[in-house]
Amino acid sequence: MKFHELQVQSITKLTKESVRIDFKVPEELKPEFKFKAGQYITIDMDGQRRDYSLCSSPLDDKWSVGIKSVKDGYVSKFLNSHLKEGDFLKVSAPKGKFGIKSEPDKKRTVLAFAAGSGITPVLSILRYTLQTEKEVLLNLFYCNRTPKETMFKEEIDQLKEQYPINFFPHWFFTRHKQENPLYEGRLNAEKINRILNILVKINEIDEVLVCGPDGMIREITDEFIKAGLSENQVYFELFTPPVSAAAAETVEQLESEVDVTVELDGDVYNFKWDGKKSLLDAALDEGIDAPYSCKGGICSSCMCRLEEGEVNLGENFVLTDQDIEEGIIVACCSGPKSNKIKINFDDI
Repeated sequence: MKFHELQVQSITKLTKESVRIDFKVPEELKPEFKFKAGQYITIDMDGQRRDYSLCSSPLDDKWSVGIKSVKDGYVSKFLNSHLKEGDFLKVSAPKGKFGIKSEPDKKRTVLAFAAGSGITPVLSILRYTLQTEKEVLLNLFYCNRTPKETMFKEEIDQLKEQYPINFFPHWFFTRHKQENPLYEGRLNAEKINRILNILVKINEIDEVLVCGPDGMIREITDEFIKAGLSENQVYFELFTPPVSAAAAETVEQLESEVDVTVELDGDVYNFKWDGKKSLLDAALDEGIDAPYSCKGGICSSCMCRLEEGEVNLGENFVLTDQDIEEGIIVACCSGPKSNKIKINFDDI
């Protein structure tokens, strides 16, 4: 996985436990760092890789991420407490599939749900959509413990002032009393039902975005699908791999090792795989610099094309039915199914 040394242009304290980091991207790297709203970059610190979503719009000529300090989080704690303006970090080019298709000539209604730092990619999508669609109606439902612990609150308020007829933020708090009890407590199925009865009708909704913890995402997406939306109208991204996710489930016990061929950055590698680890970990053990970050089927970094053979694909939150039909897999969730496998990281 390719990383570039990017200089930290500025650091803004958002809350007691979170910061926004703005990177200085040299002109010669801007084509490589071109991104779509909702994508993320990967930061490598001492061999530990972490994904952070861009919160800026592709039209802003900025590369900004929001990072919340996580308990026992080596990378997030350093970035929140010790990083200084002018420092350099190893950063990958933007990746990821979270987002909605731009519809500049269409009148549509989009609902976005976020909790905590899940606002980061959602904010990028909101910015870009408001900048490019004059007739869009955007409702943001954003949950935090208290107003003081809410990332990007000032920036969201500024968006409301800038786009008063297009953008409608709704603030939910779990530890802060509000005048309307609808806005107290976490976002769950009960809240969705009340929102659909009070604020917006299901047949008025074109797309729904959800980013947050696994439980919240499952509850919200299931509720909207029950209410009548199709799966193609609901887009979600997880914070972290759920407990049940990962990786490779070896369904068939192979009698011999698998012959694996890997094409990466124009080079071809061959090795034997005993199937005891995921395809990604097996490649990494061979010294192949395969792209990865989460290793749990949520980040899409290790997507590759299966050109020969078969794999047992475990639970993941990246691939669509069309991806699978086209032979695309995620190596971190792939176990052996045939005695010969060829994958291509370059043909994605």
